[in-house]
Amino acid sequence: MITVITSGKGGAGKSTVSGGLACALARRDRRVLLVDGDAGLRSLDVMLGIAGTAVYDLADVIAGDCAPAEAVYPSPICPGVYVMPAPVSLERLAKPEDMARLCRGLTKYYDEVIIDCPAGIGGGFETAVAGAERAFVVSTPDMVCARDAQIMARLLRERNVPARLVINRLRVKPILRGKMPDIDELIDTASLQLIGVIPEDEAVAVANAYGKPLPMDSAAAQCFANLAARYLGKTVPLADLY
Repeated sequence: MITVITSGKGGAGKSTVSGGLACALARRDRRVLLVDGDAGLRSLDVMLGIAGTAVYDLADVIAGDCAPAEAVYPSPICPGVYVMPAPVSLERLAKPEDMARLCRGLTKYYDEVIIDCPAGIGGGFETAVAGAERAFVVSTPDMVCARDAQIMARLLRERNVPARLVINRLRVKPILRGKMPDIDELIDTASLQLIGVIPEDEAVAVANAYGKPLPMDSAAAQCFANLAARYLGKTVPLADLY
């Protein structure tokens, strides 16, 4: 399965969701490839512990400068997860048809291919979704981001890519105080069916910053585990975050 993780605006946490989902799937014995499609702003190499070791990237594969396997690096912090880094320059952005062909070929070697898409619309978005069989649209719990998610949902429908909503960085106290929209409001605004909620968790920020595994006893890790189960078609209720 080829899944693209996207959002309508930067800062929603696409890379966090991509990495967290990939690691949770790997713990379920899935062989997962993360393709970082965010040219110029790549972050998965840091988050998955391969920064400083990567020589080739996605652009090198597309250009024919190396074989795809040479641009794939196993994550030392999450066995079963492999990363293809993004180009460091926007000038080396892959074309949609190249990305689609590459991802189809990669599915022969990996159970799951997850593409971390650049935020918003444009050439990076078109490239990332070109080969996708489904999409997860990430939104933070605010109406601006949810409205942008609605736009992404429309664009994905126009491209016949089924999409689901992931609400990231949910904070319970502001919702209970009526200072932030609740989950139902966010779903209605985004016009997408919900597949997962990831709470605000300091453990995520620490793990991402230092390329460390997310502690399994953290609230976010449990929610990623639930998201992975739903990804694989299992029925799992939302964690009791309220």
